[in-house]
Amino acid sequence: MNYLDYLASNERAFPDRVAVREGDVTWTYAELLEDARSAATVLGDAGVDAGDAVVVMLPNTYHFVTSTLGSLARRAVVVPVNTRFQRREVVSLIDQVEPSAAIASEATLPVVNDALDESDATDVAVFGVRTDDAPDDVGRWDVAVRTTRPAVAVPETMGEREAFVLHTSGTTGRPKGVVHTHANLIAVSDASVVSYEMEPGSVFLAVMPLYHCTGIGTILGPTLKVGGELLLREEWDPVAALDDVEAHGVNVFSGVPAMFKDWLAVASDRSVDTDSVRTGVIGGAGVSADLIRRSEAFLDAPVLNGWGMTETFAAGLWEDRRGPRRLPSVGRTSGRLIEAKVVDRSTGGEVPTNEPGELLVRGEALLTGYLDHEAEWTGEWFHTGDYARVDEDGYVYVLDRVDYTIITGGENVYPQEVEGVIEELDDVREAAVVGKPDGWKGRKPVAFVERHPRSDLTAEEVRDHVLAELAAFKHPRQVTFVDALPRNATGKLDRQTLEERL
Repeated sequence: MNYLDYLASNERAFPDRVAVREGDVTWTYAELLEDARSAATVLGDAGVDAGDAVVVMLPNTYHFVTSTLGSLARRAVVVPVNTRFQRREVVSLIDQVEPSAAIASEATLPVVNDALDESDATDVAVFGVRTDDAPDDVGRWDVAVRTTRPAVAVPETMGEREAFVLHTSGTTGRPKGVVHTHANLIAVSDASVVSYEMEPGSVFLAVMPLYHCTGIGTILGPTLKVGGELLLREEWDPVAALDDVEAHGVNVFSGVPAMFKDWLAVASDRSVDTDSVRTGVIGGAGVSADLIRRSEAFLDAPVLNGWGMTETFAAGLWEDRRGPRRLPSVGRTSGRLIEAKVVDRSTGGEVPTNEPGELLVRGEALLTGYLDHEAEWTGEWFHTGDYARVDEDGYVYVLDRVDYTIITGGENVYPQEVEGVIEELDDVREAAVVGKPDGWKGRKPVAFVERHPRSDLTAEEVRDHVLAELAAFKHPRQVTFVDALPRNATGKLDRQTLEERL
């Protein structure tokens, strides 16, 4: 089986059901499958063969969907690229994957063309979306897909065939190319459908970038596999997203903590009908039990906390909505997709209950390997680089990245834990904790805090709150208020920039 088999099955079962919605425009499953086959034909005519890489540098639009599905129908490998990347970053990825084609938007086409000129790649077919002023050698992807008669059927591809190369965020070094198969996507999609309680017709509001592993693996993948509706939004706008919930009967929403906080802030000034929502999914740094409870009260639906990474196709451990919950755990060591354990990094042995150690995982969602020769992985258990602990009943609590841990006077401070406590304060939108060199303690935790507008929260109030909730050695010795926390090109918190400000 391959992922497109399910799309074809949905087209036969309900051809006229809406598959994708973008603004006021919709596409049915019959139209989507035809466009995917047309896209595969366009790529084939451009010289893309089975196993070739296709770079896709597009935002959350229908054209991202057709580019991805068309590449899979061509038996090519999809390489989604962050639309915020600049020339240098794209050159590195192109030299790594050696693509046969690249598909870009009007905004990203100049970056792609400049990167191709500087890279070692040759004979790359370039397509643009809505790029009327593009060079003559750039094809119009949207026009070509619309006007090309589909000549490619859904291929009989085995699940083990490579389907995606996803890139890590590069927060701890150069981004690595992570290889995933059709089987990985199918497994992640199936687990997501069950966890989110999705069914044919379920509407998933897609505001997380589709070029990210979360967007493909746990949003696009399950929605189109189950026969749901993928509701696309290019940019995060909390008011517009809530309008979508009310207007289109959104059933599932997935976002980072800041998005849920934005919704809570908006909801304080307006009444919102969230009756259609069945599941919220929250992940990333800064998830606190308090935020989950407040979000559930607002949505009147479960908000599931989870853990994942690029190497697990964004899916990994989830809370089980049917069983007892222990916030803010990310579920138990034996999940639907992943089995986990926590070990001592020096000995490799499992640590005692509630003792911190490195999180190791294995299971169906794991990568098949890396493109980078220096980052080979062939073992049964994958070392995640995350610190975690497991309680007496097998619930997993992710503490932080190993590389972010602050050692102060011989004690370990996990920034994510402290950030979660700070973010319990109503006036805080987001917080970041980093280590500052200290001649006596080695390093000491300091906090950068983004307040909600018109807040008069003080640094003393932040410190006092942390001191009341955590051990004294964990409290931030310094609190700096900022208008916005810096982020890298993948949208993740840029801790290095904060450390450079100290």
